[in-house]
Amino acid sequence: MKAIILSFLLFPAPYAAGEPKASVEITDRYGAPLRAYAASESAEACVPVKLHEISPWLVLATVAAEDKRFFLHPGVDFRSVARAAWQNSKEGRTVSGASTITQQLARSLEPRPRTFFGKLSEMFSAFRLEAAHSKEEILEGYFNGVSYGPRLIGAEAAARDYLNLPARDLSLAQAALLAGLPKSPVNYNPRRNPRAAFARQRFILRRALDLGLVGEESYRLALSEKIVIREKESYFEAPQFCDYAQRRSGPGRIKTTLDLRAQQAAAGALKNRLAALGSSHHITNGAALVIDNATGGIIAWAGSNDFFDSSSSGQVDGVTSLRQPGSALKPFLYALALSKGGRASDIIDDSPLYAAGGHAPLNYDKSYHGKVRLREALACSYNIPAVRTAQKYGVGAFLAKLKDFGFESLQKPAEFYGEGLALGNGEVTLLELVTAYSALARGGVWLPARFELEKPAAPARRAIGNSEAYLITSILSDNSARAPAFGINSVFNLPFEFAAKTGTTKDYRDNWAIGYTPEWTVGVWVGNFDGSPMRRVSGISGAGPALKEIALAMEKLYGSSAFRRPPGIRRIKVCPVSGLPLSAFCPASMDEVFTAKNLPSGRCGEHRPPAEAAAAPVETRISVKFPADGDIFRLDPQTPRAAQAVFLKAGGAVGEIIWTLDGTELPERGESVAWALEPGRHSVFFSALQGGKTFRSKPARFTVIK
Repeated sequence: MKAIILSFLLFPAPYAAGEPKASVEITDRYGAPLRAYAASESAEACVPVKLHEISPWLVLATVAAEDKRFFLHPGVDFRSVARAAWQNSKEGRTVSGASTITQQLARSLEPRPRTFFGKLSEMFSAFRLEAAHSKEEILEGYFNGVSYGPRLIGAEAAARDYLNLPARDLSLAQAALLAGLPKSPVNYNPRRNPRAAFARQRFILRRALDLGLVGEESYRLALSEKIVIREKESYFEAPQFCDYAQRRSGPGRIKTTLDLRAQQAAAGALKNRLAALGSSHHITNGAALVIDNATGGIIAWAGSNDFFDSSSSGQVDGVTSLRQPGSALKPFLYALALSKGGRASDIIDDSPLYAAGGHAPLNYDKSYHGKVRLREALACSYNIPAVRTAQKYGVGAFLAKLKDFGFESLQKPAEFYGEGLALGNGEVTLLELVTAYSALARGGVWLPARFELEKPAAPARRAIGNSEAYLITSILSDNSARAPAFGINSVFNLPFEFAAKTGTTKDYRDNWAIGYTPEWTVGVWVGNFDGSPMRRVSGISGAGPALKEIALAMEKLYGSSAFRRPPGIRRIKVCPVSGLPLSAFCPASMDEVFTAKNLPSGRCGEHRPPAEAAAAPVETRISVKFPADGDIFRLDPQTPRAAQAVFLKAGGAVGEIIWTLDGTELPERGESVAWALEPGRHSVFFSALQGGKTFRSKPARFTVIK
């Protein structure tokens, strides 16, 4: 027997091999609990901490309660063993124990039967622990390894479960309450048996005073302190985000970048929008994501409408699922164009086009808009100009630029996607989309999304120049430019600067809205996880209202600022017809922004001086003087409809003038006639009878919105 004991002492085994497996606790950036994961289905909650993360009061209270000579004995307190043996033999039953803190740790690491030989084996293990480890290491093992209650291992898990505090913040009164639990976690459970639990707490406080471990004043204050036991809660916030974080992290407590306030706002906005759309549009689910632009930290992540709704596949994560983005990729196509020498004022032909393979793309409104500026083409999300732009700069170059913006899901070669990539025929995730748009908000610097608050951000890279990113932002935040397609009072017209874009697939299976300020970026997807198409829903009417609600909530939480114009950006007046700097004869002008290295050259040649006009043939001199091509009018809801009209004015014509609007000849004739405004897109021209011949002006297209 002596040889056996010596072998244990000479060849100690570190207790680390038997440490309990840590569970995972996920919190938001402010420590609010989101979700907890056990190490296994039957495992207890366990959050290992270092000894310096334990309140000194808990150390003193535990020594007073369990082992007053802990710092003096070699693992077994023979004086306590002798006392317990005498008391138990006198009473004829077990009335006193003698297990030291070291023995209790040994028992938690390797449970043994409560027999004589089991107790002897426990003592041997205690000797081995003391031989291999310092007292501090044994205390740390004890506070991480013993049971404090049902499915609670360790002091940190107990402190958070019972008191909603980390173990380092425990007061003397709270520490004495927890120190009483390991003796009998069931009998001294403060939820089930508060009277017994607090009686033991008072006993431990008195014992600590008698042993000189605490002073009289500390003892008195601890007795008078009121302790509130936290009600047992089952928290289950941001489930898909927590799954994402748990899969990518080790055990222990994970403090994430998520903000529970923003999370609840985003999830609530998504739920509100899906409820408003109802079953008539056949939309059963959606997802929302918010990113902090400064760090790439994920602020909110709603993976589905209802995680527990099995009928709509609620446990699918819409943030990481692959979907076709539709027009949501167009900003990156035009960013490529600007980086290759294009300008926001460039004219692109929006007329019928037959692309490779006989494919003929159509605009969302099923109409053509003639020659449009790049600004208008992107802001209004016209499809044909996007395909022409992809043809001009190359699908391969576009795909490479998308990879610069982090779209790693686009794994096929450029030939696989073809020119349809401009219209979003490749599959990407909402996480990739929002991260890419946040790069635009960041001035063209791409930063991967991150979820752990206390880990440094991954390296960033430049995806596009600062000036080009600003030009794209200028277009996406231009409410006037998108008005012909979305109206002047669309959901993107917010009380602060906000750049936004929608996306809808041609078969209505996916519907997107993404927007950003300099501070944060929001993305929303709505649709059906089973891939079935929606009915009568566009990006502006489907995901758009949810985006607006989330954006307003983010502005309240985090604020917003104006987009900062970088150095080297010039603002120049151009002709809205040609996109070139004004000539002396242009009837209208508009401001456009350019990079200093890529200013437009020449002058507008669309408009002739009066002398040339007089000498020119009649058919080249006459034109619709008002409205101008591209004008937008808005109906005033406070003014009677009958009182809202415009005067159609002819220029350069004499004789009888006949007006035709939307293919219908107007009854009134003359150089200037009144026409009552009606909502919609309109086209007007006039015919002039001169010298026995009829001459017809070019049509002027304009829009009337409510």
